[in-house]
Amino acid sequence: MRNIERNVSWLLLLALTLMLTAQIIARYVFYTSINWIEEFSRIVFVWFIYLSISWIIIQGRHIRVTALDMILPDLWKSSFSIFADSLWLCFNIVMTYYGFLFVWSEIENYSETDVLEIPEAIVHGIIPVGFALMSIRLAFHMYRVYILGGPEVLYQTEKLDEEV
Repeated sequence: MRNIERNVSWLLLLALTLMLTAQIIARYVFYTSINWIEEFSRIVFVWFIYLSISWIIIQGRHIRVTALDMILPDLWKSSFSIFADSLWLCFNIVMTYYGFLFVWSEIENYSETDVLEIPEAIVHGIIPVGFALMSIRLAFHMYRVYILGGPEVLYQTEKLDEEV
């Protein structure tokens, strides 16, 4: 369960890379284009981003503005981090709710994509799914860090290897 976002993200990235490579070869070698690749690659890219964000939250490696951490006294840093993560969690929950309403409205007012004729509800379904996954993963992250006192970055060795 921990690696589901990672595995799906890798598959989506691989599919995106292969599709765009095929499109480039088609354009510059065969002087033609594959119509459906452009639309499908946009959909795959958006799904890849949302799932990757959830995966990054699991690792505790999400982007964080640390300017206030440098300014705030040590006593306030933990409280501010809890406040910022709680605010982010509330935002994710609100986006999950409104994303669900948006997708539901697309189910009621059926529409399809232009080229592939995929229902728009499926295309935009990643909005509530992605934000729900982010909410769950952020809640677990907050529990691990603020309640159990665990590390902020879950996979410290991966981070150190990439920084070298």
